[in-house]
Amino acid sequence: MVEITNITPTLFECVIFFTSGLIGAMASDILKDNHLELPKIEDGKIFLGCLGGFFIGGLAGLMIDGSPVTAFLGGFTGKEIILNLAKKMKPIKFK
Repeated sequence: MVEITNITPTLFECVIFFTSGLIGAMASDILKDNHLELPKIEDGKIFLGCLGGFFIGGLAGLMIDGSPVTAFLGGFTGKEIILNLAKKMKPIKFK
């Protein structure tokens, strides 16, 4: 008989995974165009710059299986996958 246990990560582990994903996204940004774009406000619009990618990378790292290495790789690749999918989406037209 197989016993199923509930393995819930601690808050410290969640912070480690999020940070690993964030560092992966940062590495991806630096390798992509050799710099980080800072947030800015233009014409009343807020552009997040690299912060949006860091947040997405952190979330990707948090959702990966539970190792800081795979969280890093999830942040490294997850941001690019999500951004490429967002570019391919068609806008929804409401009537």
